[in-house]
Amino acid sequence: MTNAATPRRRDIRRRRRFRRARALLAGALVLGGGAATTLAAWTDGEFAAGAVAASVFATESRGSGDSGYRPNDTAPGAVLTFTSGSAMSPSSSHYAWLNVRTTTGSTVAGTTALAGLTTAAAASGDLRPVLEYRMVRGASATAACDSTAFTASATYLVGGAAAYASVSSAVPSTRVPTTLGAHGAGEARFCVDIRIQSTAASTYQGTGATLTWRFDSISAA
Repeated sequence: MTNAATPRRRDIRRRRRFRRARALLAGALVLGGGAATTLAAWTDGEFAAGAVAASVFATESRGSGDSGYRPNDTAPGAVLTFTSGSAMSPSSSHYAWLNVRTTTGSTVAGTTALAGLTTAAAASGDLRPVLEYRMVRGASATAACDSTAFTASATYLVGGAAAYASVSSAVPSTRVPTTLGAHGAGEARFCVDIRIQSTAASTYQGTGATLTWRFDSISAA
């Protein structure tokens, strides 16, 4: 009995080992097949491109004494011809205007604002100590630049309806920006009223001064 049972047990063990080996081999084939599929996957890609360019912003101006617009980015700049400016008397107002706009090549809008005033005495004598002025933004690019421009509701850059500033004082630190459109649109006008103080001494007769206002412009974002 013992000798007969032994071969059978050996056969059973061999069959078990065979089944285990076959199962392991099948698993290896499955894993190998999965790895092969991953390595052979299709691939593709996408690209996107776009061009960009910087904007253009430039301004030009024209004074009451100019025949047309031109760039005036260096002093003395545009010509302001004051009404009867060479024959001033105390308390008598004299007017001149300045127009500012963007160039036709400007691709963006922006703003401009009064930023400074420099003065110089004439060779004949210094009139600056008794000169005073005020400035408004015109209602339009062709608005009249005379006493009618200085109403209580006007937009004042300097002074007020009943107030003047000395030409020896700095321009207001709070700037009043004026919008300028792109390509020359939205032209702005500024009107200056200048006079000799009513208390000026007679010794100022025959004296003079040159006044240069600066406007700074900045493009819109």
